[in-house]
Amino acid sequence: MHDYQIIIDQLRESLDVDFIGLAMPSDLILQTDIHWRYVSGETNETYKKIELKKGKGVAGIVIKTGRDWMELDVASSSLQSHMFDFPIIRFEKLTNFLAVPLWKYNQVAAVLLIGNRNKRAFTLTMHEQLKAQLDKGLGAFYRKDVINSVGI
Repeated sequence: MHDYQIIIDQLRESLDVDFIGLAMPSDLILQTDIHWRYVSGETNETYKKIELKKGKGVAGIVIKTGRDWMELDVASSSLQSHMFDFPIIRFEKLTNFLAVPLWKYNQVAAVLLIGNRNKRAFTLTMHEQLKAQLDKGLGAFYRKDVINSVGI
């Protein structure tokens, strides 16, 4: 059994970011009812009420596409006019974020969201640290390109 809360708390500290969330669907096969199961650095508990469908919200879109999503400045992006559709960004007042799909059984099984509340930009070092951590796996999850890189 993996203690994801400890893992993301340590990751948030090592990356020096304001917020990390781990969202997972309640049904891995159907990928329905996506919830933020573990968070670190939250400002309130509103995240517990967020329920997303595949293709909706940050987690739903990343699960659907299976690709990273980086937003360096939420205020100047197209998200600004659709904040209602991205409740975790709105409730946690994130100004930038990186959302990464995590894989299990060859499908997206979770989304790791890393964000800041100030204009502090993501650095190359931070991105490299995150990649290094995810290369080792995050509990039962892994990055897709790690699996592809070893020819599985």
